[in-house]
Amino acid sequence: MAKKIKAVIFDWAGTTVDYGCFAPVKGFIDGFNSIGIDITNEMARKPMGLLKIDHTRAIAAMLPDPISEEQILQAYEVFEKTLFTNIEQHCDIKDYVAETVAALREQGIQIGSTTGYTAAMMERVLPKAKENGFSPDFCISADQVAKGRPYPYMIWNNLMQFGISDPREAIKVGDTVADIAEGKNAGCWTAGVIMGSSELGLTRDEVAALSEEELKERTAIVRAAYYKAGADYIIEDMNELLAVIADINRKLDQNAARILLTPGPLTTRHSVKHAMLTDHCTWDDTYKAITTSVLDDITYISANNDYATVLLQGSGSYAVEAMINSLCGENEKILFLVNGEYGRRMLTIADNSGKDYECLVFDMTRPIDVSVVKERLKKDPNIAVVVFVHCETTTGIMNPLADLTKLAKSYGAKVFVDAMSSFAAYEIDMPGLDIDALAASSNKCLEGLPGLAFVIAKKTLIEESCGNSVSHSLDLFDQYQGLYAGGGKFRFTSPTNVLLALRQAIVEYKKEGGLIARRERYMENNEILVRGLEKLGIRPIIAPENQSYIITTFELGNLNFAKLYEALKSNGFIIYPGKLTSMPTFRLGNIGNVYPEDMIALVAAIEECICET
Repeated sequence: MAKKIKAVIFDWAGTTVDYGCFAPVKGFIDGFNSIGIDITNEMARKPMGLLKIDHTRAIAAMLPDPISEEQILQAYEVFEKTLFTNIEQHCDIKDYVAETVAALREQGIQIGSTTGYTAAMMERVLPKAKENGFSPDFCISADQVAKGRPYPYMIWNNLMQFGISDPREAIKVGDTVADIAEGKNAGCWTAGVIMGSSELGLTRDEVAALSEEELKERTAIVRAAYYKAGADYIIEDMNELLAVIADINRKLDQNAARILLTPGPLTTRHSVKHAMLTDHCTWDDTYKAITTSVLDDITYISANNDYATVLLQGSGSYAVEAMINSLCGENEKILFLVNGEYGRRMLTIADNSGKDYECLVFDMTRPIDVSVVKERLKKDPNIAVVVFVHCETTTGIMNPLADLTKLAKSYGAKVFVDAMSSFAAYEIDMPGLDIDALAASSNKCLEGLPGLAFVIAKKTLIEESCGNSVSHSLDLFDQYQGLYAGGGKFRFTSPTNVLLALRQAIVEYKKEGGLIARRERYMENNEILVRGLEKLGIRPIIAPENQSYIITTFELGNLNFAKLYEALKSNGFIIYPGKLTSMPTFRLGNIGNVYPEDMIALVAAIEECICET
């Protein structure tokens, strides 16, 4: 079920009451006057939102000459006296607050509040505000928690009071930069209100006296301050808040947690997504060291020091194209073995690159026939390179990697493998089989994010490939030179955040137990899925002995794919349409951060869908 906003947590002075936030300002001016120091309105307002004793100290820190703690406490004492004298006169409810709060409550949204006022001050404010038409469900003051703003503790107390565990189901609305900081530190949404705010610092009469252009200039300054502070939303007046809530609910629904039953992009762990939140300079030695560690770790999943990994900015097809263009010499004839759409894509690459090639095309539902390949290699001694897909994502079929590689090698041909869907889930012994090159990407069984592909190839082959590529951007030799001679520096702009996610994904891969553990999880996922759907009369189109445990293509039968898709999406599952033209099918992947219990829930959701049709 999608999340939605369950609580709005308001500030008080300048946000819901006291248009312009004037009650505290006079107190601070009086307080510092009492120790012989004149401060401006701007100085009095700048730290607005803090616990008032902290606010007093913040003003003192702005003074050209330091003052003692004793003087600060004296100024604060006068501030309190002034505030208690006039605070009830500043409990006027701001425009649109009462109507907006009533509309929020109609939606079942709880109304919380935080304040820089002390609890004793709020004893004066709360009854007067209620009398004037505003009474939140919960109020907490800065002196009732360990630390006030910008610390998040007051907001967290609101969430605990309302039984809300996810701060993204709440929004903090305030009129100061400190309010925005409090909300951000609490992890909730934030909105800054402009009119009547402390940041604007004007009375209603002063606002009315401004020309349209002058008001626009003043509000632009406030808007810029909120934006710099990181506000998620900036509103002119409280009557815009309902539209903000609706937009947040739309985003929460759009970004609701879903299980992607696809071969990539796929469901990723929180730690992998979170790793992207740091910005890095690609020239920085720290970042280059991260890149180098990724190169080394990928290499040693399937190869040894005779091989090198070359990262490429882009999808897996970029790596396949770079592998074919860069590592096949101009006069080398290629034999493509095709039994799916991803094999056909390689033919398009070869056509566009002007490569000399032949192809053998096999039925999509059957693995590549080694005997047929052998006959072709016998007949054509000019074939120098054999290229095929290990796990063809079109159907989920597995092609005989070892047999095809040994056969090609026996005829002196190089072997290039598209291992996009199988890398890191199937054992691929590149040195043992003498595979020359392999293409894969970050967003498959490594469980990273889209945007980085790679080729693992023999170093000697890469070093001999200078001048082969017809593409500047996808030249493996040049990319290799940059990454290795440059100590981890990409030739062109690196997708830094995606690489950081890949670095963490590899950490998670090792933590889980590497190939053995990941393979076992995927196999169990697949077994539960296939057996569960077979009981519902839904069968795979690939024979069990040829079926991968990565992705499975099922007969659609009488099911309507569009209805099935929407029904599963409403239950938190995203599935893939089929790619076959000869029969209606759909595809289910079981890789990514998904577990047997997810497969059980998926089967139950499909059964429910069948029963409803």
